[in-house]
Amino acid sequence: MKKATPKSSQSHTTNSTASSDQRQRLIAALREIGSSGLTTIQIREQLDIMMPAARVHELRWNHGYNIQAIPTHDYNAQGHRHSCKRYVLFAGKWDRVRRAAQ
Repeated sequence: MKKATPKSSQSHTTNSTASSDQRQRLIAALREIGSSGLTTIQIREQLDIMMPAARVHELRWNHGYNIQAIPTHDYNAQGHRHSCKRYVLFAGKWDRVRRAAQ
């Protein structure tokens, strides 16, 4: 009888829900899109990342990416308008300083 492949050695698909794969998809998309960035809704619907803020937090604090969150509004696939963030990747490292709300 053949043993099952351990989950840790299985390769992830492009639609993987593994956090590491989601971070890779997100940073690649932010690099590709440039200064226009991506909204929370776009990230959820186009990249299949249900918790974009968590992935952005990890990319900032654990990997040093300078991703800024800009308040905005966007429409979901059903046409409903929502308040959300637009995430934009900037050059340089995240400064790790929490600033007071401006």
